[in-house]
Amino acid sequence: MNKDNLKKIEDIIESFFFREDDLNKKVITASNEAIKNGGKRLRPLIMFETYKAVAGAEYDEGVIAPFLAAIEMIHTFSLIHDDLPAMDNDKLRRGKPTTWVSHGEDMAILAGDMLCVQAFEIISEKMQDVEDIIILKRMSKALYTLARATGGFGMIGGQCVDVEYCGKKMSEDVMRYTYSLKTGALLQASFVIGGILAGANDEEIKMLEKAGSYIGEAFQIRDDYLDIVADEKELGKPTHSDEKNEKTTYVNIVGIDESLRRVESLSADAKKCLKEVRGNMNSIFEIIDMMVNRTS
Repeated sequence: MNKDNLKKIEDIIESFFFREDDLNKKVITASNEAIKNGGKRLRPLIMFETYKAVAGAEYDEGVIAPFLAAIEMIHTFSLIHDDLPAMDNDKLRRGKPTTWVSHGEDMAILAGDMLCVQAFEIISEKMQDVEDIIILKRMSKALYTLARATGGFGMIGGQCVDVEYCGKKMSEDVMRYTYSLKTGALLQASFVIGGILAGANDEEIKMLEKAGSYIGEAFQIRDDYLDIVADEKELGKPTHSDEKNEKTTYVNIVGIDESLRRVESLSADAKKCLKEVRGNMNSIFEIIDMMVNRTS
């Protein structure tokens, strides 16, 4: 992965942080710290690389910058809430205390809430300065895509099913539905938003949607696998969390070997789809390989 691009992503995200100097600074400090607490920045990286590949000479960092920060804010919001006692009750995230442990359960809830709203605030603020109607329409479509991927028919909806089925037997169909929303929705949105903002046509958007769906499922299966086999220090969060919370996972249903084969197959399918989209996708292929072979 290109370290310069990662550094650029980090700088863009932090440029949208709220200042920590008013009476509300406790919640802002908690949210800023949660984002700065490591992370691979996979979603903004995918979005950034997809945008650059499709846009080519029409590349404009100012258009995509708030979306890069926003998707990481939403992802971080989901992690803050996922770690809460009422959810997974985890005390470690990326090798450090979770937000509710460091700042209290009340501030963790508020920090997550704030990040979700902040994501859409920074995009809509930027849209007010855009005069090109074509770019503005693209941004509007991308904004809707991000909102849909976040809410009841996206990540939050997937979390709902995940919570409801704790301690209950989950069929493979229900599990894959949950994965497609809980993990897949934001990853899929990363591909799609990059394409929308770059002016991808309808067929290319469909291919980006399919690629994102495949990668979302592969990523979650790999996550299930790591929860069983990884070292807690290397993973940076508690292992056997799914077992502790009595969750059905892909590995539970089909076993480790078939799970790993499925990850490989899904990754190959995603790359086939991306080859149908204009631009050089090699950097995205590298990100995919890193995601599905990761050890943490």
